Amino acid sequence: MLSIPHLVVIFLIALIVLGITTDFRVQIEDEMREMERHTRLQQVTAEPSPYRPTDAELLGATPTSAEASPPATTPSPETVAAAATVPEKPADGESKPA
Repeated sequence: MLSIPHLVVIFLIALIVLGITTDFRVQIEDEMREMERHTRLQQVTAEPSPYRPTDAELLGATPTSAEASPPATTPSPETVAAAATVPEKPADGESKPA
């Protein structure tokens, strides 16, 4: 049977071993986090950003209506046919001679 001093020594040895194990685990986790951070930093510096803001955007300017409008598309054949049947009004506002 183990005496109380023997149990105390075993308890202290177990405490030291478990404490070292915890410290070792924490140290390994810290190193892993540092390696992941370093890898992410390398990826960010290696890949250029696809978005390059202009100076106006950096200064907070909003795009004008011409810049914000979508690109022009070609009209459909139905739209062209409908526009061809409508007579145009003269620019000066006068009526056309009949």
